[in-house]
Amino acid sequence: MDRHQLLRLQRVEVDGLFGIYDHRIDLNLDERVTLLHGQNGVGKTTVLRMINALLRNDITYFSRIPFTRFLLIFKDNSSLELTLTDSNTENVMGSLTLTGEGGEKESDNIELRSGAEFLAARTGYLEPHGGIENTWIDVRDGEVLTEEEVLSRHGRRGHKYLRRRNFAWLDEFLQNADTHLIEAQRLVRTHFDPTSWPDFDPGSYRHPTLISSVVECSQDFRQRLDHTMAAYGRQAQILDQSFPQRLISITDELTVHEIQTRMEALTRRTGDYKKIGILDETATHPFDVDSLGDLDDTQARVMTLYVQDTEHKLGVLGDLASRTHLLLKNVNEKFRHKMILLDRDEGLAAQDEENQKLPLHSLSSGEQHELVLHYDLLFKTPPNTVVLIDEPELSLHVAWQKKFLPDLMEIVRLSGFDAVVATHSPFIVGERDDLMVGLGDPI
Repeated sequence: MDRHQLLRLQRVEVDGLFGIYDHRIDLNLDERVTLLHGQNGVGKTTVLRMINALLRNDITYFSRIPFTRFLLIFKDNSSLELTLTDSNTENVMGSLTLTGEGGEKESDNIELRSGAEFLAARTGYLEPHGGIENTWIDVRDGEVLTEEEVLSRHGRRGHKYLRRRNFAWLDEFLQNADTHLIEAQRLVRTHFDPTSWPDFDPGSYRHPTLISSVVECSQDFRQRLDHTMAAYGRQAQILDQSFPQRLISITDELTVHEIQTRMEALTRRTGDYKKIGILDETATHPFDVDSLGDLDDTQARVMTLYVQDTEHKLGVLGDLASRTHLLLKNVNEKFRHKMILLDRDEGLAAQDEENQKLPLHSLSSGEQHELVLHYDLLFKTPPNTVVLIDEPELSLHVAWQKKFLPDLMEIVRLSGFDAVVATHSPFIVGERDDLMVGLGDPI
């Protein structure tokens, strides 16, 4: 599926949320940013998580949310609806219905609570882990258990509960939609890898590790940079090796004016790439553009091919360069007495006014929030994803909050995704109340 053909979410409806609220949310599809604004407790964060859960087929999430009906409507008029049909101490049942763009329907009854959830609830001492999906904490000793471990340890019939709620029609539909949730807690990620441990020792305690998000962003960027530079090298090698053969067969050469114009553009582009650190300072053209005079046919063919090849080579760097430029611009215009820069060895690095390197984790919480959020939006969000951002104002000065929406809309124009933002801050909304959907008390 082409990312640009993914379904776009158009409307969200939820009834009986917390037994109180009925919300109707029409997304702004023109400018691709919708702001959910309201007081604490009206369900802004919960709505984001419900969207994310349904589009990721995480049906078990809904067993923990008081609601009666949840509906997603897409731009092509297809829809996905989950209705609660029964709730008791042992089972939470619902009905899941897909309506296609032509009105055809697929529907199934579905059990919302997983077997692991059911068994964990029966023990009285296993609680869902707040930072890791599908894991539970034994409050007696702090041990972390996977879904499979809960099933195997807490019931002889536990294996029967381990069944996936996948329907072929739902799996096929969800391939056409994607979502990305950016939680309010985004500075630290909890990592849990049970495969790295030996057989369980009853006397041992297993605890997840905490990973700094800014450090993880730096490592991710280094991998992206390495991958892009390797592709740049391969493209250069292919073009250089085939240059003689293509030179012989070329028929349409550029005029001197066209060569000068395009080389001037290439010089500016190369300069931009060197400024942000993607290209080395030594990268330059072997020709002086201003000194080009009349060219004979052979010289015109050589220069034409050189210009075209250089454009192809730099084209490999274009997307990474555009995103890196926007990241550094948006972040560094806010930071005071320090800056973020590209580092070939580390990925991203921080330095002070005296060009001394600073550990990324030494940045303030507000600076880390700014870097992590912008990096996530620019580098981890594919086109036509529904991006769900919870409380972007956290740890940000009012001046930074006022810049968030313009920055987001600039990123949206570059990346082409739809953003739904949950916020308490009037400074995030600013003068763009036309993008706002207010979630309040029932009338």
